[in-house]
Amino acid sequence: MRSTVSSMSNEIQRLTIDAIEHQWFAGAVIRLEQEGEVLYEGAFGSAIKTAQLQAPMSATTQFDIASLTKLFTTTAILKLVSEGRLDLDAPLVTVADGKLAVLLGAEESGSNRRVADVLEKVSTRALLTHSSGIHYWYPFYAARESIKASARSIAGSPAGSPVENPAASPAGEPYSAFDSIFETVLARFPLQHTTIYSDINFMLAGFIVETVSGLPLHEAIPKLVCVPLGLERCAYLKDASSARNAFEAGGDSTYAATEFGNRIEMKMVADLGLHFSGWRSIDQPIVSAPNDGNCHYFFHGVAGHAGIFTTARDLCRLGNLYAGVDNANYIADDLLEEAVTDHGNGRGLGFQFGPRYPQGCGHTGFTGAYLFVSRNRHLSLSILTNRLHVPEPRDIDPFRKAIAELAIITI
Repeated sequence: MRSTVSSMSNEIQRLTIDAIEHQWFAGAVIRLEQEGEVLYEGAFGSAIKTAQLQAPMSATTQFDIASLTKLFTTTAILKLVSEGRLDLDAPLVTVADGKLAVLLGAEESGSNRRVADVLEKVSTRALLTHSSGIHYWYPFYAARESIKASARSIAGSPAGSPVENPAASPAGEPYSAFDSIFETVLARFPLQHTTIYSDINFMLAGFIVETVSGLPLHEAIPKLVCVPLGLERCAYLKDASSARNAFEAGGDSTYAATEFGNRIEMKMVADLGLHFSGWRSIDQPIVSAPNDGNCHYFFHGVAGHAGIFTTARDLCRLGNLYAGVDNANYIADDLLEEAVTDHGNGRGLGFQFGPRYPQGCGHTGFTGAYLFVSRNRHLSLSILTNRLHVPEPRDIDPFRKAIAELAIITI
């Protein structure tokens, strides 16, 4: 076994160095565990790489895991279900005795009727399995700016007047803005009777965690997930100014860099015919702030679909829960089994199935994050890369799948 693991380690190193040389990503941290035992861990390349500075990757580098945040939201929800505080199959309108409906303004008539209709038809389970039929994505931050511009114009101010930095809005503002924009999304993209991978599903799931737990999401996730599982470097970064200052002072590699501004989302917003004036500079890498536009510009860094920063170690620890390692009655075993079971269309509770997860399941993050879990083999594999921190971002699934297949073949 030791010789085969050694051979696997050499191959992982070869594949990763080759991927960095071909600019698939600037750097990576890879960790593989079975039964909670570390079989492999390696850090490669650069956490930050610009013309002015270069910071090496380390095993403790924290990554913006983007949509992998959805598995943390899923875990918080399953914890609440285990405690009897939430029913996965009840319509959303009943969540927390109707508090979710009040939060989203769905108790009102008129323009919010579409929102109320969704809350009456959709369950928490449907959000987790992406079977709600809700549209996949919409730039709430750009829509909000359009609403504010219209309001200024009606009030007599020039429509092109500068808009305040969206990330600096009052803490409660996203909730009051979400319902009206969500209604706009539903009007433009009505519910579909199909499985659609949707960020909006998990924005709503984040609201569920908050209303049921009675805590803001940046406190609920640590209490329900991070602390019980012993995750030491895992958090939303509500105030990342100190980390940003450290980076600018000399290339601190506590956090891996992502994209140079939101270049990809800029095009997505333009394709929808919308405008946004608050973009981050495309001349500087995004460091210690979420890459995701809705999370950063609209939700102030804390959302159910994105925003968590963590390490390969802590991500493996989360994976171990679903791999059947060290549950200790934290979440009911039948719920964990259900989470990693394909309910159809390649979806479990939060988890994905398909070719990129050979003989298992997992989830990815747009920034280059990946978690693979095999419950049968009690195996957890985290591959964290900064794939957007290169001149031309590309699909790195072949690399991730090759590492996962190596693990399956070896163990």
